[in-house]
Amino acid sequence: MAAPKILVSYRREDSSAYAGRIYDSLHRRFGSHVFLDVDSILPGDDFRETLTKTVAGCDVLLAVVGRNWLSAADGEGRRRLDQPDDFVRIEVGAALERGIRVVPVLVGGATIPRKVDLPPDLDALA
Repeated sequence: MAAPKILVSYRREDSSAYAGRIYDSLHRRFGSHVFLDVDSILPGDDFRETLTKTVAGCDVLLAVVGRNWLSAADGEGRRRLDQPDDFVRIEVGAALERGIRVVPVLVGGATIPRKVDLPPDLDALA
């Protein structure tokens, strides 16, 4: 049986340390079958295009959810998860749309997001 292709999705300001540890542990076991943006996207690569291709080719997306995953805001104070160009929303939404297994990994005292707190395209995460 081939190793699963795993994408680790996270918010840098919320859970990068946790995501890094998860990636390191999985990488020791599955090698190049594990994707983490900072370790897997080369300088000059189109970030959005690489993420889209990676999500399409993965078997599992680990959504690392920290305490501020839902409430993270952009420079204007708008919740990032509500923005269509939010990378976390793009990753998780694309995986859910394609029927890819999405596993929420709760870290740092986070709780599972409630359906009512998520954009409609992500409500299956609840």
